[in-house]
Amino acid sequence: MGRLGFGAQITVFAILGAILYGIFYMWFYSPMQIEIEEKTTTRRNLQAEVENAKTTAARLPEFRREVERKEATLQALSRILPSQKEVDDLLRKVQQLAAESSLDVLRFKPEATRPQDFYAEWPITLDLDGSYHNLAYFFDRLSRLSRIVNVTNLNIDSKADPTVSSTISASCTATTYVFIESASAGAAPTGQ
Repeated sequence: MGRLGFGAQITVFAILGAILYGIFYMWFYSPMQIEIEEKTTTRRNLQAEVENAKTTAARLPEFRREVERKEATLQALSRILPSQKEVDDLLRKVQQLAAESSLDVLRFKPEATRPQDFYAEWPITLDLDGSYHNLAYFFDRLSRLSRIVNVTNLNIDSKADPTVSSTISASCTATTYVFIESASAGAAPTGQ
């Protein structure tokens, strides 16, 4: 570049500056801008996650109270519709209620369960001996159990030789219900 004019020198320097700027832009500035945008997006996403986590953490006591309420409801419902038949417990309760009602339980025969949607019907055949009023009192007390018990097929016969405490004999079917867990829905429990 021995002797170029001033205008030519400025043009050469402008072209060299443009080439250097293009190289700088292509190799340094543009990748840095892309990286800055990616990091900014990542930062916004992380901030959103932190805000969501803070909101969830603030609602944690509310979630715990809700879980406690649901567990209490489940406990109450499991007393009404237990997940197992509990033959001994039910027999003990029925005998206790019959004794408190001055009735004799002559037969307590659990039958096979009949699967429904999410529960199974569990019929139990009962033969009772006592008076009409005591039978009504027994049914009233049976209706107050925490477990659901429906009485059907009630047959009452008067005795040929009644006594003060035994004027009738009755037979009925007391049907209670058992919750079928989803895992065992295909295989319903059978009677004992």
